[in-house]
Amino acid sequence: MLHSKLAIIVVFFLVIFSKTWDDTESPLHDALDLIGYGLITVCALGRVYTSAFLGGFKNAELIHYGPFSVVRNPLYCFSLLGVTGIAFISNHLVIILAVPLFFLWMYHLLVKREEVFLKEKFGQAYIDYMQTTPRFFPKFSLYTAPETVLMSPHFIKKAFGDALSWFVALPIIEFIEYLQTNHIVKPLFTLI
Repeated sequence: MLHSKLAIIVVFFLVIFSKTWDDTESPLHDALDLIGYGLITVCALGRVYTSAFLGGFKNAELIHYGPFSVVRNPLYCFSLLGVTGIAFISNHLVIILAVPLFFLWMYHLLVKREEVFLKEKFGQAYIDYMQTTPRFFPKFSLYTAPETVLMSPHFIKKAFGDALSWFVALPIIEFIEYLQTNHIVKPLFTLI
């Protein structure tokens, strides 16, 4: 997680001290913002939905239904959408391309490590699950869910807090744009 925090700090400073390649009032800028808002919203809602199926029992039992029936790592998939959304809101082409690729690489490394643990913990059941369910790219035709799931209210409350935290980037980036537009912060360079 240290790598992700460092990446966020680097992106934050790039956004503060660089000018975007387009005007903040352009239709393209607005379109990138809208795409970013949409991706962050899907991320936040998807992470809450996924957390409802975890119910606070992560690693206690092999969960292979709900979002886990279409992809083995739905939380990482939704997080990837979220960081991609934040990258879009930055309106920096380099960030839009680099951030999702960096996080995809980082999540790949994390998942490989987690898979070793899960194979040891759940044995053949997890190996079978790996063979039928994609790692990162959902296959929606596989979706199955039970009629009810057991969940902890505390866990869902925590999931909603997590979901709201994804929206923190929106006012921060808008505030940075305000500071730059009003010449309070002068960009040091233009970043594509």
